[in-house]
Amino acid sequence: MKKRSRRKFKKVIKILMVIMLGSFLLYWGYQYYHKYDVVLDDDSFNEADASTLLGKLQLLSKKDKRIKDIVNNYEDYPEELLEMLVNNLEMLDFVIDYPSKKGKVYSDNVENIKEGEIPLLLQWDQRWGYGNYGNSSVAVSGCGPTSLAMVIVGLTKNVKITPYVVAKYAFENGYYLNGTGTLWTLMSEGAKHFGIKVRELGLSKQLIVNALSSGHPIICSMRKGDFTNNGHFIVLTGLKDGKIKVNDPNSRLRSNKLWDYETLKGQIKNLWEFYL
Repeated sequence: MKKRSRRKFKKVIKILMVIMLGSFLLYWGYQYYHKYDVVLDDDSFNEADASTLLGKLQLLSKKDKRIKDIVNNYEDYPEELLEMLVNNLEMLDFVIDYPSKKGKVYSDNVENIKEGEIPLLLQWDQRWGYGNYGNSSVAVSGCGPTSLAMVIVGLTKNVKITPYVVAKYAFENGYYLNGTGTLWTLMSEGAKHFGIKVRELGLSKQLIVNALSSGHPIICSMRKGDFTNNGHFIVLTGLKDGKIKVNDPNSRLRSNKLWDYETLKGQIKNLWEFYL
């Protein structure tokens, strides 16, 4: 009887040891997986992780699997560029190609502009967005040069003035400050280099309407709001149905909307009118 009890006891001990060993292996495997693979599968992803930039990208990867490649190569991308992507999936194709194309410029002119219009140019256009702008790139920090390029091309029809051309001029002539971006003096002074005239405009609905009715585009420096979380430049290009047409160098979607003056006025920090 005693021998049988001892055998049962040993059997129970063996079972407990197997259970403990299995639990240890499962725990070790889980820790290893999460240490070395930044892409979490859908079941293990914690929604609270979406408070981080990496977490937001992981969440977005559920909508577009191409973003998983970006997450897997997270260190190859500037954090500012990934923050822009999180807020604007329009630029996904641009971001995917960034590691292989950074620093390169693929075009020396703006194509297909329409007579009498201020063209919509995007700072993250693959033709110039990878180009360097100070310690950044046109895609990340080039909203000012891109806005000014729209105005110059629209008024002068000189298709050689791309956002990269303006960015290069701005950097070489002291209109760019590392860590800050484009200075307002690019609009008030630097624009004259490209053969256009400029005057600072007061924040007034009537002044804006008068300028746009005369065919004079307006560049606005924007504070946090519909267009930016930090700082941004946009172009007011005209009027339609009592509202304002906007070219946002960072978004086709926002550029396709018409905007009320009341919506814009609280977000505008400064503005400049341009003409020949």
